[in-house]
Amino acid sequence: MEDDLYGFLNDFPFCENKIQEIHNIADRKIYHTFCFRIAKKFNFNDEVKTNFINDMCPQALSYLFDINIKGGYSKYKKAGCRFFHYWLYYLLKKYNYCNYTNDIYNDMLSYHPTALGTPTFCTDYSKKATYEELEDLRAIYNSYKCLKKINKVNVSDNYTKYCDSLIKIIDENQKPVVHKVFPQANSQISSPEENNTQEIPRSSRSNIYTPYGSLLRHKIKRIRIKLDNITNTRNVLKPTEVPINILNSSMYDMLYN
Repeated sequence: MEDDLYGFLNDFPFCENKIQEIHNIADRKIYHTFCFRIAKKFNFNDEVKTNFINDMCPQALSYLFDINIKGGYSKYKKAGCRFFHYWLYYLLKKYNYCNYTNDIYNDMLSYHPTALGTPTFCTDYSKKATYEELEDLRAIYNSYKCLKKINKVNVSDNYTKYCDSLIKIIDENQKPVVHKVFPQANSQISSPEENNTQEIPRSSRSNIYTPYGSLLRHKIKRIRIKLDNITNTRNVLKPTEVPINILNSSMYDMLYN
C-alpha cells in the first residue's frame, strides 16, 4: 500500500515521546533471548552488541507491542509504524550500523506475531522507505519541531543553531513586500473652493499613463496655454472670475478635439 511518507509528522512527537517513555520502563528480561538471537546475526562490536541486547532491542519491541496491540493507541498505529523505521535507522546510524536497519526491522516486526499469533505488524508499510527518504524525513521532522517549538531536553548545540538559523531565514522571507505607490496614480478630488486651474494638472497626472497618454498631454498643454493667456490678459486669480463660456470651451476642446 502506498502512503505519504511525510503525512504523519503531526503524530511523530507523540510517537517519539512514547518510545522515550518505554526506554525508561521496558521489561528487558522477557525480550532477552530474542534480542540475543538477532544480535548474533550481525557483526556488531562488543559494546554495541551489549547495548542492542540490553537496551535498544527491548525498547523497540515494547514500543511495537504498545502501538500495535495495546489499547488506546490505535489512532497512532500508522504513524507509529512509520516512526519506528525512522527511529531505528537513526539509532543504528549513531553507531555506524544503519546499513543493518531493514534487516533488523524485519526481524523485530516478526517477533510479536510469531509469539502471540497476532497479525503481522505494520502491514501497510511493506514497502519501506529508502535510506535517502529517511534522511529527507529527518531534515523535515527537525524543521517541523523547530517551527512548532517542540524542544527536547539535552538537545545538541548543533540542533539549537540549526533551529535558530531556520527560524531566522523564514522570518526574513516573510517580511511584507512593499509596493511603491506613485503619487500621480492617486486620484484626488478638489473642493469647490480650490482653484480650477489646479484641477486640470491633477487629471493629467492620473491619466498620463493610460493608452491615450500622448493625446492627453497635447490637449492639456493647449488648455494650460489658454488659461495662462486668460490669466495674463485679465489678471484673474479666482475661478469665479473666469467667464463660464471660456471654461466650457476648454473642456469641450479637451473632450472632443
